[in-house]
Amino acid sequence: MEGRRVWVSVGGEPRLGTVVERTFTPKKGSELLAVELDEPADGTEKLVVNPAVDDVLFED
Repeated sequence: MEGRRVWVSVGGEPRLGTVVERTFTPKKGSELLAVELDEPADGTEKLVVNPAVDDVLFED
């Protein structure tokens, strides 16, 4: 999963980034992805998303 290119929403705007880490929540085991953005958005360079809940689009 690491290294995959993804589009994520930051402040309602789509941003392209790279998955740098994949983890799971301790209680429910929900997948979390740490994404490093290509271009910072509103001071945000990295963020964590839950692909089951957040808008995440993987590039082929």
